[in-house]
Amino acid sequence: MRFLKRNYITLIIGTVSLAGLYLVSLYSYVLYHVLVELFTVVIAFGIFLIAWNSKKFLDNHYLLFVGIAYFFIGAIDLFHTLSYEGMGIFSGFAESNLATQLWISGRYMESISLLVAFLFITRKLNHKVQLMVYSVATVLVMLSVYYWQVFPDCFVEGSGLTPFKVGSEYVISALLGLGIVFLFLYRKEFNKTVMRLIAASMVITIFSELSFTLYTDVYGLFNQLGHFLKVISFFLIYKAIIETGFSQPINLLFFKLKQREEELQESEEKFRSLYFSMNEAVCLQEMINDEQGKPIDYRILDVNRAFESIMGLKREKVIQKRASKIFNSEIAPYIGAYSRVLDTGKPEKFEAYFPQIDKYFLISVFTPSKGKFATIFSDITTRKKFEMEIEALSRFTLENPNPVMRMDEKNSIIYANGPAKKILDQLNEERKEGLLQYLQDSAQDPKGGKPSTAQAKIGKSVYEFTVVPVESSGYANIYGTDITSRKKAESLEKKMAEQKTMAKERNKLARDLHDTVSQTLFAAKMIAETVSKVWKKDTRQGFKKLEEIKRLHDIAFKEMRILLYELKPSALKDEDLESLLNRLVRSLEARSKSPIGLTVKGKHRFPAKVQLGFYRIAQEAVNNIIKHSDASNISILVHAFPDRLHMEITDDGRGFDSAKISPTNLGLKIMEERAQNIGALLEIDSREGGGTRVSVVYEKRGKSQTG
Repeated sequence: MRFLKRNYITLIIGTVSLAGLYLVSLYSYVLYHVLVELFTVVIAFGIFLIAWNSKKFLDNHYLLFVGIAYFFIGAIDLFHTLSYEGMGIFSGFAESNLATQLWISGRYMESISLLVAFLFITRKLNHKVQLMVYSVATVLVMLSVYYWQVFPDCFVEGSGLTPFKVGSEYVISALLGLGIVFLFLYRKEFNKTVMRLIAASMVITIFSELSFTLYTDVYGLFNQLGHFLKVISFFLIYKAIIETGFSQPINLLFFKLKQREEELQESEEKFRSLYFSMNEAVCLQEMINDEQGKPIDYRILDVNRAFESIMGLKREKVIQKRASKIFNSEIAPYIGAYSRVLDTGKPEKFEAYFPQIDKYFLISVFTPSKGKFATIFSDITTRKKFEMEIEALSRFTLENPNPVMRMDEKNSIIYANGPAKKILDQLNEERKEGLLQYLQDSAQDPKGGKPSTAQAKIGKSVYEFTVVPVESSGYANIYGTDITSRKKAESLEKKMAEQKTMAKERNKLARDLHDTVSQTLFAAKMIAETVSKVWKKDTRQGFKKLEEIKRLHDIAFKEMRILLYELKPSALKDEDLESLLNRLVRSLEARSKSPIGLTVKGKHRFPAKVQLGFYRIAQEAVNNIIKHSDASNISILVHAFPDRLHMEITDDGRGFDSAKISPTNLGLKIMEERAQNIGALLEIDSREGGGTRVSVVYEKRGKSQTG
């Protein structure tokens, strides 16, 4: 709507003009063609005149190149007009073909020129060279058409346009399309209005060229439509260059200069905005000298907002004031450094502490003009405090009561604090070398430079050393801790745990003795007391009673042997797990109503402590099954992998609800403690009427570094 309001007069005049041209075409198509072409020729020459007379002032040589090109384009279009069919000026030629050849020549020159012109947006044009090149090109076109007559035919009477002419129109349209793309890419180099008008003109020209591919009669509809579009295209060029050149010459001819002025103004505004919004305090000052030219003070000319907030000084109270009065000092602060910058002209930087506000600053000084200097105060308080913390940390090793050492790859100590030196002084050379080699071996961690720990007894103390390799620097940091008290506590705790376990074992042994051997012997005693009476009545029954006594005696004997065997831990440790479990199964089957199946897969050995733990867990589990589950089948399955031992004990007995079993149940507690002592995982899965499954899994772990 805004476009229509601003250009409605132009639109009305244009519409009336096109209607008038249409009426003229009805009367005489030749006259219509002459008016259209002369209109475009005049505009072409007008573009040339503006560009040529402004060449000294143009900073964008795109317009100069286009202006010169349009002079020659207009000249070819003028010959095209004079050669048109019906003009009768050039005899001996097929006028329809002659005019079409000149038309194609002009359009090629126009499309190529609009494309090549983009090379001179950022380059300077030698207009004399362009005049010479275009003059030669125009003369060659004229000679090829009029004299040599070698220019390809474009129109043949009776058949219409030739393939060359139609193909040329498509090529010209493509060149114009490419020109529009470049115009968009370089849009910042043009005034917006001029850029849009030129782009619109090129688009209309493309449609005009496409229209000229469709006519078969030089007086036909598509020929007429093509000329209408050409009028509109040149009118837009007129609006872009000629009208704008007269009404807004600065926008057209000095667009770049104006753009630079705007950029300079914008840059100044940005600098002012930056000056007042930057976090660093900025101060502009002027040096004050005495009669001999010696600096005695300096006056503050301007400060930014950051100066006010950082220094706590209001702008209006420091402007045009002397520094000595502002800072209440006899000598203006840092006047020596400031005067040196003024004398040498070289910028300087130095750090300063302002105790009044407890802040550190990095002060950068430079001189923008004679007698004046500017200072930028960068708050480095955080950095300075961090540096002081680093300095304090650097004293950490010296003040640390624990030993701290650094060792290189050759087992040489390159640093040791006081406590570390005391430790090393306790060792002779051989033991010292052994300790360092031991720590070096710890540093060669297979995990890839991760910290490792190693323990060593030195004198009466035990130390734990954390070795941290620093591969990039080729050394290892070693941090020691005296763990003598901890080791004693661990040893005491271990002894107490062993005593506790032994007490439980004794209680269990007493219980087993009561539940198995004592009860078996008691049953044999009861039978023996009745043998004499039975024998008198029935000798056969008496023999059976004697057999029963013998069987019970054998069971008691085997159970007693098991209990005596278990009282000898060394005997248990000497056997592998499969032998231990076989012995257990044979002994338990004597008093079990159910068969006990044993399957061992794999022959890998594990530490005696682990095997004994598995044996004890199996013993407790199977005993519980025999006593409480009323199972028909009991099975023990063992998988011995290279680094993993898995045992599973199952039965088909009555099972139990684990939620109803007390966590202090002696049998379960013993199995849990056994598993925990060897670092194994114990799982018990049971349900009422569904049997029980006991699973024990042990996995080998890497050995810890101790010494």
